[in-house]
Amino acid sequence: MSTHYIVYVSQADSALTPKDLENILESAHSYNPRHGITGVLLFAEGEGRYRGSFMQLLEGDEAAIEALRKRIFSDPRHHTKIVLERGVKDKRDFPDWSMAFRTVEKSDLRHHPRFAELCAPHFQDRCGPGGMQGALSFLCDFWHEAA
Repeated sequence: MSTHYIVYVSQADSALTPKDLENILESAHSYNPRHGITGVLLFAEGEGRYRGSFMQLLEGDEAAIEALRKRIFSDPRHHTKIVLERGVKDKRDFPDWSMAFRTVEKSDLRHHPRFAELCAPHFQDRCGPGGMQGALSFLCDFWHEAA
């Protein structure tokens, strides 16, 4: 059975707090299993007044993912939301995770040149209207390297 997926990036609001991150994860851990959604969330910490960026993979039924995407994209805790990649794959890459989470620093991304600037506010400027192919591969590779 095939699985739909979406990978997006966004910039954290400058007022985002550690408690906000906890709330985001609690919400995902409650909502996602009820809707058959799995995936991973990276939070790339920024520097100075720039709080950082999110990169998230959602896997599941197409309608459920689209409903969640709309819900996520209306959340004021982040902005400049861009879908990098979406499609269909043979199976889930993260079937056991309602939402796995990892905080990353710029140094963690140095071996992934295309995504090394994920922590920077200008990363989204590099993403074209058609997204950025390779986002799914990056997330899977990054997650398994760091494990």
